[in-house]
Amino acid sequence: MKLEDLKLYQECLNLEADIWKIVNNWEGFNKDTIGKSFVIAADAISSNIAGGYGRYNFKDKKHYCYISRGFLLETKGWVIKSLERGLIEESTNNELIENIEKIHRMLNAYIRSIGRKKEDSTYSESNHTDDGDDNHGNSYTANADEFFSEEELSNA
Repeated sequence: MKLEDLKLYQECLNLEADIWKIVNNWEGFNKDTIGKSFVIAADAISSNIAGGYGRYNFKDKKHYCYISRGFLLETKGWVIKSLERGLIEESTNNELIENIEKIHRMLNAYIRSIGRKKEDSTYSESNHTDDGDDNHGNSYTANADEFFSEEELSNA
């Protein structure tokens, strides 16, 4: 599976695009102070997922996801500050927080899945390749969409 096909990654890109559109309309001091930090934090969410996706072992993959989760929570902080400072409306705040919480759940599920062995009958040991990681037989990285139904993902 390509990185671009990962639902978690797509959700992050959508959130980042929404934040970019909001901040891009700000002017002067607000854009230079809060705006820049807000966009940098938001963009780092998907960047770190991508960085981990290309890593060789599960420990590195998880490490980048933990960093991504930190930037996700930093982004949530910027959403809260933007509302408190009158830069976004309550409805925009609620929508962004809802999306952030959805991504947070998906990211946590993805982190839990890294290194797990797929339990269905379509997985066989012939698909296993030793990547040098001491994973004690856990050689499969699942996708976040394998932990949630389509309905749960859209309503989360």
